Amino acid sequence: MDAQKLHSIRHECATLKDGSPHPSRPQIPVVVGQETWSRIHALFRELLASANSNIDLDIDPLAAVWSDALTDLCMFVRNAAAMDQSNQAAANSADIVSDIISTIRVTLRCEMTYPEAKKCGAAAGQALSNMATNNKPLQQQLMESEIRDCKSPIESIYLYLLASTNSKTNMAGLMLILNTIKDDDSLSKLLCTTETGQMLAGRVGEMFGESNDDEADEKTMLYVILEEIIQRGHLTLLLTTDPALEAYGLLNALAVYCNENPGSLVCSQIFDMSLLTAIARILTKCHGLLQNVWKSADDTELGDVGMDDIMAAHRSLASTVSILGTITTDIEQQLAVRVLDSGIIQQVIALLGLLSQNLPRIEKASTASTLPETES
Repeated sequence: MDAQKLHSIRHECATLKDGSPHPSRPQIPVVVGQETWSRIHALFRELLASANSNIDLDIDPLAAVWSDALTDLCMFVRNAAAMDQSNQAAANSADIVSDIISTIRVTLRCEMTYPEAKKCGAAAGQALSNMATNNKPLQQQLMESEIRDCKSPIESIYLYLLASTNSKTNMAGLMLILNTIKDDDSLSKLLCTTETGQMLAGRVGEMFGESNDDEADEKTMLYVILEEIIQRGHLTLLLTTDPALEAYGLLNALAVYCNENPGSLVCSQIFDMSLLTAIARILTKCHGLLQNVWKSADDTELGDVGMDDIMAAHRSLASTVSILGTITTDIEQQLAVRVLDSGIIQQVIALLGLLSQNLPRIEKASTASTLPETES
């Protein structure tokens, strides 16, 4: 595509975007005609085809113009889908969803090179999220194609959105996940039982564990997704024996859930033997990991295990102690028996003993790791 042609398309896309349905433009009809959707699909196809043929997104100065044109189309879809639900069906019949997904895949690969591509990825993510809002057929379709039948988990459009460096794109992905699984046990379970779904849910847990701002909208969204999984009894399906950061994030979300729902009835329903045993297995892994560290390390070196793994193990323990502190308050006898039989109490005691035994070494290693480096 030559420069003149691309600039012409860019102008048409900008005109479409400026005429899209929006609360600030009450004079514009909220329902978009099928002819317009067909034209938008044709523009998407032409732009995406040029990216696959004669626009080098890494070096071509026209790439910014190309990104802006796609952004305008995505913003039209985002606005129209939000203004009237009939636009979702009309757009879907014109294959706009496939265009949006292709746009996300292409632009997010070069978002570090072009700020225009980063902006386009966010607009595309928001468009897809709006297309799926209150649209159960599309939610089902996306979960089947991008989760259940996905051949390569890292190629799932959900993971593309969460892997972006743009927080707006991340939020669009999280909103898409939440809208899909909320009040839908079958889709929530599909998320937690497939390879791609477990990777996606694990990433949500990891992001929750990484976030230190409890007031941030993103952390709230992350928690609401994990809360849905917890309430439906699917958390056990996500807990592995590896005390990675995502395991800490999942346990931390569970601790928050317990603090917000302290009733004995809720605790008895959520904490079945499988969940308690899964937590105990994580603590067993934490104990083995930390024990090996202190056996092999001298006073300041931490051996082959990284500090991140050690901190994740410590945080997993802290979250578990918080959970136990909540669920054992006015605990019902049946739950008390499950807690004792699961071995979770024994593992907590063993870990606390190990940490107490090595506290001087932990403090010394932590101090050494924060000392400024000096030249010899």
